Amino acid sequence: MSNNDIPMPTPTINPPPPLHAYKIISFDVYGTLIRYKSHILNSFQPLLSRLPTDSSYLNNTPLSTHIPGSATAGQVEFLKLFQKKEDEIKLEKPVRQFDEILKEIWTRIAKELDLSTTEDEVKQFGSVENIASWPCFEGTVDALKKLSQKGFKLVALSNIDRFAWEITAPASGLGEVKWDKVFTAEDFGDDLEKADEAKLKTLMKYAEQKEVRKEEVLHVAQSLGHDHKPAKDLGLSSVFLIGDGPIWGKESESKMAVEKQLVGYAWRCQDLREFVKVVDREVPGWGDCC
Repeated sequence: MSNNDIPMPTPTINPPPPLHAYKIISFDVYGTLIRYKSHILNSFQPLLSRLPTDSSYLNNTPLSTHIPGSATAGQVEFLKLFQKKEDEIKLEKPVRQFDEILKEIWTRIAKELDLSTTEDEVKQFGSVENIASWPCFEGTVDALKKLSQKGFKLVALSNIDRFAWEITAPASGLGEVKWDKVFTAEDFGDDLEKADEAKLKTLMKYAEQKEVRKEEVLHVAQSLGHDHKPAKDLGLSSVFLIGDGPIWGKESESKMAVEKQLVGYAWRCQDLREFVKVVDREVPGWGDCC
């Protein structure tokens, strides 16, 4: 199965407005603009190397034989463990700074796997250098600049805190982009269990302050559960960026989300570069800067 085999969902706003009718485009950051999963796995290699050879986390069976660079079954299982620990910690109070969240994830995973670790390993995983090493997907920064030049107001929308953003933005190139607004976890209130919905409600409130109607806001993201489902629930148009999802075996999740009518994205693109091409094709030359 590939994403090309998955039918498009019924758009949240049907028919969707033409792309040039949107005034604000918002973007999830980590996972949509920033590629981090493979870097997390690389960072955990010192710990994983201590596992017994028959550990399920070392299962080297590729998820797919037709997708270049496909993750292994063990890698996917480990990332699920990582996500579980991250989700648990993010719901705890008092809220921790992102570097402390990363350190605690490492510590709890080592404990669950009954593996020894060192204070240096814990500190390294939560270090500024590690966070700064997570790059943008290829072509992302240039694509964002082109969308800005076309007159869209760009909004960064992240459930990770401003501490991480202030490391990521200059290191990845996102700091070179003309952002109309950057929202981070601190901006979304204290209801941690409804953070995904809260970030989009914050976006909608901001649009209202800018005298932009909800129908003129477009949200761009990779995550179906954290972004596209709440976008549909709140009546927002969205763009699904496939990104590296197929490498991690996400096609089944994509198919299920469409079949159960959980999502209503109106465009599906491999990456942000492809989305810019879609914008250009819709109205050739529209908004091009001199």
